[in-house]
Amino acid sequence: MTPATLLSTDAAPAHERVGYWGDLVQRSFGRLRSRTYGDERFRGEIRRFQLGELRLCRLDASRHRVERTSGSAGLSDPGDLKMVVQRRGCSLFEQDGRRTWLAPGSWSVYDTTKSYTVSNPQDVLQYVLLLPRARILNGAEGLREMLVRPLSGTQGMGRVACESIERALEGAGHGLAPELGETLLHQIRRALLEQSGALAPAKARDALRERVTAVVRQHLPEPGFDIDAIAGELRCSKRALHKAFEDQGASLHRFLWLSRLELARRQLEDPRHAGRSITSILLGAGFSSAAHFSRMFRRHFGSSPRDWRARRR
Repeated sequence: MTPATLLSTDAAPAHERVGYWGDLVQRSFGRLRSRTYGDERFRGEIRRFQLGELRLCRLDASRHRVERTSGSAGLSDPGDLKMVVQRRGCSLFEQDGRRTWLAPGSWSVYDTTKSYTVSNPQDVLQYVLLLPRARILNGAEGLREMLVRPLSGTQGMGRVACESIERALEGAGHGLAPELGETLLHQIRRALLEQSGALAPAKARDALRERVTAVVRQHLPEPGFDIDAIAGELRCSKRALHKAFEDQGASLHRFLWLSRLELARRQLEDPRHAGRSITSILLGAGFSSAAHFSRMFRRHFGSSPRDWRARRR
C-alpha cells in the first residue's frame, strides 16, 4: 500500500500560515504563486498519494487564489495535465482566454505547462490529480478542446471516475494500492472521450463493471475482501454485480481471483518486494492458503511462485 503524505498549515503559527501554505502548494503542485483574500485565520491541508504515474490529492482550504505566470511555466510539472473535482465551494479556472466556474459535482482539466489562474473565493474541498499528458491525450488530440471546460461528474463515465476518486481519497485509511492509479487513468480518459462525443455513453452494466474494477484495485490486499464486500461498498445487489460480468468471458468470481494472482505476480517480480517472503506476498494479495495459492498460480502461469520469482531475478 502507498501511504499518504499529509501537509497542513496546522503545524505553523497562525501569523505564518499564509506563507507556509504557499510552500505546501509548491511542494505538491509545482511552481505556483498562492495568495489569500486577507483572511487572518487561514487554514489549509493537502493529503496526497503517488500511484505510479498518477498523483492524487485531497485539498481542503480556506479561500485563496493560485496562479502560474508565463515566467514560471515549464519549471515544474513537466507535461502534466491537472484535473480538479469540485466537492465544496465554487472556483473559477482561467487559461488561454477560457473561463470556467466549477460548482460541487463538476470537474475540469487544464494544462500545467501554460499560464493559468484558479480563484477560490470560498472555502473549498477539491480532489486534485496530476495526470501524465501522454496517457490522456495520445491518439485523441481532439481532447485538447475539452480543457478548461465544466464537465459533469454526475452521469456516465464522469460519474464513475469521480466516484472512484472520492472513494479512494475519503476511504484511504493507511494507504492506497498502486494498481489503483492505472484504473483511475483509464476511467478519466474514457470520461473525457465520452463527454467530447468521441465515445458512446457507457451502458449501465459497463459503468458498474468499471466501478467494480476500481473497488477491487483499492481493496484487494485487504483480508476477507470478497463479493459481499464489493456489494456493500457499491450499495448494490450481488445479482447486479454478477450480471455486469456475465458477457465478459469471465465471471466476477474469476475476475476477483485473477486480480489477486496478477497482484501477487507483480510483487514477485518487483525488486522492491525482494525481501518479502512468498507467504507474505500471498497473504497481501488476499489468499489465505499457501497450497491454494501455489496451485492456482501454477495453473495460470505454468510455474510455481518460487520458480517464477527465481527466473525473474
